[in-house]
Amino acid sequence: MNEVVLNPDNHAYAVRRFTDHFGIRPAAADGELLVKILRAFAEIPYENISKIIKLNRYFLTLDRLRLPEEVIEDFLCHHLGGTCFSLSFFLHCILQHSGFNTHIVMADMHRRANVHCALIAFLQEALYLVDPGYLLTQPMRIHPDRTRVYRTPHSGMELRFDGDSGRYQLYTFDRQTIKYRYAFFTDPTPLAEFAHHWLASFYQSGMHGLCLTRRVQDQLVYLHNDYLQIAGQDGKNTRHVKTNYQQVVAKLFDIAPEWVERAQEALADNKALERVHGFYQPKGRTDYEAR
Repeated sequence: MNEVVLNPDNHAYAVRRFTDHFGIRPAAADGELLVKILRAFAEIPYENISKIIKLNRYFLTLDRLRLPEEVIEDFLCHHLGGTCFSLSFFLHCILQHSGFNTHIVMADMHRRANVHCALIAFLQEALYLVDPGYLLTQPMRIHPDRTRVYRTPHSGMELRFDGDSGRYQLYTFDRQTIKYRYAFFTDPTPLAEFAHHWLASFYQSGMHGLCLTRRVQDQLVYLHNDYLQIAGQDGKNTRHVKTNYQQVVAKLFDIAPEWVERAQEALADNKALERVHGFYQPKGRTDYEAR
């Protein structure tokens, strides 16, 4: 196979596994159904453990992509999830099969181009941002003349239009700070181009450490290497996980310790392979750290 062909029509089985598991019945493709799907999809965690392990097995082949069937089976069997690329494509498939008109858009984070992705959904002649990488449970209305604010129990998100660049910018905020996250155009990214960026994402510096995010009731649990942050209505609690790392991940994310151990072992191998094949990137700010 010389190229990846991404086609939502090919993933009806994975969509059916998702809708059956979460009890989502066929219905009109309206705002109510969209929110229902997004809330269910946000149960799938953001994590790069599965991606790191898959890269170690298929370092130079196209098989390193985790397509919807693998994502949903790993979630149902092992409570794994994916990163923004695998999550966005899977959600795109779900929404397309559910009657929605959606497309994928690439996003830039600071000076790093095409390192994040999300979806644009059309609903009642309006555009909405849908971002499974940030575990959004509601769509955000896109309008150049109006800043949109979306609040959760643990944080807030603000969507602005930048007239100078013609792009929309997403910010997150809490009681103390507001942080720029990424910028995007609303034009669709062709799936062939998206596949190219997805394949390239395996060699980004963000793959040099573990990163997991999960919603637990009204809290957002975030772990990047040993840095743990739990955000909720009462603010943020942070600490460094110095001991019993695998057990902490198992408790917070319900992912068995052997998965964490496999990913930790694969990290060193992957870095060595990056150097051999010329993919190695110096340590710097990553899309995971940008959260």
